[in-house]
Amino acid sequence: MSKANAVQLTLFEMEDRSQSHMIALYDTAPRFVFVSKGRGTEPELPAANAFVQSVHKEFPFKDALFTLTLQPARIYRPAKPGPGEDPADKRMVEYEVFPSEREQIVEQVVRRLAMDRSRLSLMGDKQDRVRVHFSLYEIRRELRAVNRTMDTAEIREALEILARTRMIISKVPESGRKSARPVLESSVFPTLYIRPRTGEGGEDDENDTYLEFNALVASAIRNLEFKPISYQWIMRLKSPVARWLYNRLSIEYGDLDLAHLSDGVHGVPPMTLSADDIINNSGMNEWSRRRDTLRTVTSAVDSLVDEGILDRVEKTVSKDGRRINDIEYIMMPSRKFLDQVRRGNDVQVANAATYRAIAGSDERPKEFLPISPGQSVEVRRRRGTLLSAGSGQGEG
Repeated sequence: MSKANAVQLTLFEMEDRSQSHMIALYDTAPRFVFVSKGRGTEPELPAANAFVQSVHKEFPFKDALFTLTLQPARIYRPAKPGPGEDPADKRMVEYEVFPSEREQIVEQVVRRLAMDRSRLSLMGDKQDRVRVHFSLYEIRRELRAVNRTMDTAEIREALEILARTRMIISKVPESGRKSARPVLESSVFPTLYIRPRTGEGGEDDENDTYLEFNALVASAIRNLEFKPISYQWIMRLKSPVARWLYNRLSIEYGDLDLAHLSDGVHGVPPMTLSADDIINNSGMNEWSRRRDTLRTVTSAVDSLVDEGILDRVEKTVSKDGRRINDIEYIMMPSRKFLDQVRRGNDVQVANAATYRAIAGSDERPKEFLPISPGQSVEVRRRRGTLLSAGSGQGEG
């Protein structure tokens, strides 16, 4: 199996393990269904052999509106023994499930591993498909490093759910247009290969595990449309809704000119979202009681203050008598968060400048630009020099 490298794959690397990459449209889409009851990160299962309807949602991205359709994955689990049945009988039962918080965490870990040096490679006849190689043990080790625990079976099942859930992301047609072609119609990981264990015990038996990023992620890597965010913050946040909010904040402030931050955060506008905005766009399910749903949202917003992502939050409550209808959250980002956004912008600018220097052209990438191992060293050196000159801090 041939493997090839490209300028863009090298630029996707980061040696700072406190960082991850965000792909704005893809990471804003409510691709996970966050259950509103139960404990832990394991998704709750419907009845065995039951049909589960697809999920349809609309979500905004910048100045446009998009739709998302999620079609559930089919997985197998051992059936619970019924009356008179032998517990040793490992009868398997089929379930239809959506990716939930567990899958969100596992995907984030895979994204972080993909940023390690020489993890990514180009595959396919046109050398336009992006794969990442890893082992299940490496995912377990990375999860332990961020104080999360999953066994190998859970990780394997999470990867299978991500590979089998089909999603369709489309842009809502502008006025006068009848329809729009999907931006993406794929699973999270169109190809997943986990090498079967052949030896006893060995962690090394799964070193040949690999997966393929879908076309939307691959095109974002090719076009350098990715930006560093804080992996530490993402993993410290306990609520999946809080993680979605962090991504939303990163997009909101990523397009602002933050060069004046040396004067403080004065003049930076707050981000305002209602509870219903967050509920509808984040993927969370509503509780049976409205006040419990609002409590969950408020807790997620407040956790951003606790982590230092937000400086403060002002809440405006709208009521109908004693019943709370909605809450408006006016969120003021912290200086620490805005510094993170600015550093991400600096890396994105340095990536683009490095690509132009290697390609010898000012045109945006239209395909992956292949390079040799020696040229990869030059790509890393050029980017590090640009970042050192721009901020006094080198990177990777």
